[in-house]
Amino acid sequence: MGMNEEDGVARIEGVVVVDPKPQNGVAAKAIDWVEWAIIKLMNDSTKPLPFLQGNFAPTDETPPLKNLPVIGHLPECLNGEFVRVGPNPKFAPVAGYHWFDGDGMIHGLQIKDGKATYVSRFVRTSRLKQEEFFGGAKFMKIGDLKGLFGLFSVYIYMLREKLKVLDTSYGNGTANTAMIYHHGKLLALHEGDKPCS
Repeated sequence: MGMNEEDGVARIEGVVVVDPKPQNGVAAKAIDWVEWAIIKLMNDSTKPLPFLQGNFAPTDETPPLKNLPVIGHLPECLNGEFVRVGPNPKFAPVAGYHWFDGDGMIHGLQIKDGKATYVSRFVRTSRLKQEEFFGGAKFMKIGDLKGLFGLFSVYIYMLREKLKVLDTSYGNGTANTAMIYHHGKLLALHEGDKPCS
């Protein structure tokens, strides 16, 4: 596993290493304050967010859970893995939320020798890494795009981008839509952004 750097971009085995550089200075704090004020004035926080409840409720990453209980029988000859990706927000939204807004989470099920193991992990996108840096949601969400409040949400996001509070050089997608195996790598996809390994 070799790491090289060309044109200031770090790569491991030909794959770009996602290493955003967000800035948490005075500009970031000022934008957060403006966003907070707009949300207090314009957002109806009493409306439920159905895509954060019940079966849609966010979950944490899980370590490998081995020897899962099986109802019935798994044939000894059935060996393989099933993986899927879907939306799962790591941080609570600042206002609205739509099912498509969640961070990509990969769920994996391995069946081997009649035993099942399950694990789940967030896709380490530029977006997720930056929100972890800030400790909360900072990127615009589809669920926020309603009426005049939605217009302000777009402006807040553009301001964060323009003032380099958010680093979008590695993309801003959630990698929560689909997966593809390409050139020896399993990639998580989002229609409007780069694939993520």
